[in-house]
Amino acid sequence: MRFAPMTIVALSIALASANVLAAESGAPPPQYSKRQLADCMTRRMYANRTLSYNDAAKACKDQLRGTKTDAALNNAPKPVS
Repeated sequence: MRFAPMTIVALSIALASANVLAAESGAPPPQYSKRQLADCMTRRMYANRTLSYNDAAKACKDQLRGTKTDAALNNAPKPVS
């Protein structure tokens, strides 16, 4: 398949713009892996069969975010008194 030179230039500009916009979204990446989230959700939904997928996802995200924050606080240097 043969592309016109202007088509290639237009596609290149579009892809570059998309990368710049994605980088400027300002939202930090999650501090947990998808595997950790899936494992947490599986355990929660298995333990409580009435828990919805969305509720399990929200609870696990909160738990995993808290875990990283707590670990960072526990590893912080203690002030010398």
